[in-house]
Amino acid sequence: MKKSFFFWLYFVVSIVLATYFAVRIITSTMGRGPISYVKHISVTSDSKDANLEPVMIAVGITSGTNIKSVDLHQLNNRISKVPGVKNASTRRLANGDIIIKTHHHKIAAQLNEGNYYYPLSADGTKIETPSTERDANTIVFRGPIPNDLTDIIKNVSGISEHIDYMNMVESRRWNIHTKNGITIYLPENELGVAINKINRLNQTHKLLSRNIEIIDMRDNARILVKTRK
Repeated sequence: MKKSFFFWLYFVVSIVLATYFAVRIITSTMGRGPISYVKHISVTSDSKDANLEPVMIAVGITSGTNIKSVDLHQLNNRISKVPGVKNASTRRLANGDIIIKTHHHKIAAQLNEGNYYYPLSADGTKIETPSTERDANTIVFRGPIPNDLTDIIKNVSGISEHIDYMNMVESRRWNIHTKNGITIYLPENELGVAINKINRLNQTHKLLSRNIEIIDMRDNARILVKTRK
């Protein structure tokens, strides 16, 4: 049976395409050809405020790098060690592009050690990228990092603008030190109840703006106040 013109046309096209893709695969495997090199590197984060420059430095790959020399597992490990990065995923596309997605810690507070302020994530992780300046409107802790960090921050949110820092006493309770120089002794239990009392008194009587040295909340039955001399 005589073959039609279109049959031979399709036959020739299929041979050409098969040869083309075979050559691309072989050259790529041998580390040659345009798809054997990195073309573009894209880095994104789930946090809009994340600084991606340290991530790019950790990537350490530039356009034109031989694709065979890129170990995605090692690349992922390097990125995950960048301070502030919780985890990362990398993907290599067939066109030579490398896509990197990072997940950063959500910063909830700061830890003050000497002249440095370390970011604290919501789960209490200390981020090893200190700053010499504290962030505005951020709760600062000194000493041990609280296990219930998010609960404490939620409890003190009503008076956060007045807080200089918080520190743990005898590994069992917290003190609040205000920007006005007042020390608030919080009880070991029912911390939220005590802070709510302070918040209400501050709203009605401007308690945290007065000439006070100590507010003792350790006795649930009464509040003891010591004024400055």
